Amino acid sequence: MPTYYDETTRTWFVKCYYTDYAGTKRQKKKRGFRLQREAKQWEADFLAAYKYDGNTTFGTIAERFLDEIRPRRRVTSIRTYTSSLKHILPTFAEMPIGAIEEQQIIAWQNEQLSKNYSDSYLYKHDTVFRTIYHFGTKRCKLPFDAFDGVEKIGKATTRSLTFWTLEQYRAFYKTLEKPVHKMAFEVLFYCGLRIGELFALTAGDVDLDEKVIHITKSLQREKKHDVITPPKTEKGIRDITIPIFLARELEEYMNMIYDCTSETRLFEISKNSLYYPMKKYSAIAEVPKIRIHDLRHSHVAYLIEKGVSPLAIAERLGHENVNITLGIYGHLYPNKQREIADLLDGDKNDDE
Repeated sequence: MPTYYDETTRTWFVKCYYTDYAGTKRQKKKRGFRLQREAKQWEADFLAAYKYDGNTTFGTIAERFLDEIRPRRRVTSIRTYTSSLKHILPTFAEMPIGAIEEQQIIAWQNEQLSKNYSDSYLYKHDTVFRTIYHFGTKRCKLPFDAFDGVEKIGKATTRSLTFWTLEQYRAFYKTLEKPVHKMAFEVLFYCGLRIGELFALTAGDVDLDEKVIHITKSLQREKKHDVITPPKTEKGIRDITIPIFLARELEEYMNMIYDCTSETRLFEISKNSLYYPMKKYSAIAEVPKIRIHDLRHSHVAYLIEKGVSPLAIAERLGHENVNITLGIYGHLYPNKQREIADLLDGDKNDDE
C-alpha cells in the first residue's frame, strides 16, 4: 500500500489505483494525513469500498453516491442530500450496509419523529436514506432490502396552487417602474421560466429574428457565488417561442444594456431584487400576494384558458413528461372538459 510523505506540508498522502464499478481503471490521490497509519487506513477503506460487498459501510456508500451524482445534479440537489445525511450518518456511517436491519431503520425513524421536525423535513430525510441505501444494495448486489415493508415517515411538501389571471398580472405590471423589473416579470409570466433559468439568460440566448429563447442553463447561488448548471431536467433544455410584442420589448431592453454582447447576462440581479418589488407593487395594484415561482403557474393557467394542450405545455415548461404537468395542473382542466362535451352536444344536435 503506497503512502508518501510531503516535505512541504509535512503530511502524508496516498496515491493508488482502483477499478470502478464500470470496469475502468482509475487513479485516486488523497492528501493531508497527519500520520502514516491514517493514510494507510484511508487507502484500505477506499479500496475495500470499491469491492462493493455487504461489508462496505453505509458511510462509504454515501460518499460514492455523492461522487457519482455530483456532475449530474444541480448544486441545490447536492445540498439537499448533504443536509439530510447529517441526520443519517451519525447512526449508520460505520455500519456495513449488509448489516442494516429493519428494526434499526425503524428505531432511527422513531428518533427523527421524536424531534418534532416538520412532515416535509422528515419525508426528505427518509427519502434520501432510502435512495442511498438502494444505490448501495444495487452496487453490492445484496439479495434483500431492509426497507422492504418499512413505512415512510413524513409527507411530501404540497402547496396550494396560486396564480394571477391575465388581468391581475396586467394590473401589477402597470405599477412597475424599473425596466429590469418590467422585463424580468414579462419573461416570467409569458414564458413560464424557472427563476434560475431567467437569471442564467444571456443576450445570445435570445433569437430576435426567429422569436425564440434558448433555455440551456440555470443559475444557482452557492456560498455567495453564482454557479451555472444545466436546467433542472433533461427536457429543461428547450426552445421557447415568444410573441412578437415580447421580442420587441426584449430588443429595446437589450439596447439599453451598455456594451451588450452575446455573453452578457440579461438579469444580473438577485432573487430578492424581484421579491421585494413583487411584494410592494402587488399591494399597490391590489392583487393577491403570490410567490415568484407562481408566475410559472400563472403562465400555465393562462395557456390552459387559451385552450393549449397539456403536451404542448409540458414541452414549454421543460417537464420530463406530460404526467408531471397533469399532476400539477390537471385540476385546472375540468372546465375545458365541459366545453368539449358541450361542443360534441352541439354537433349531435346539428345532425338531428
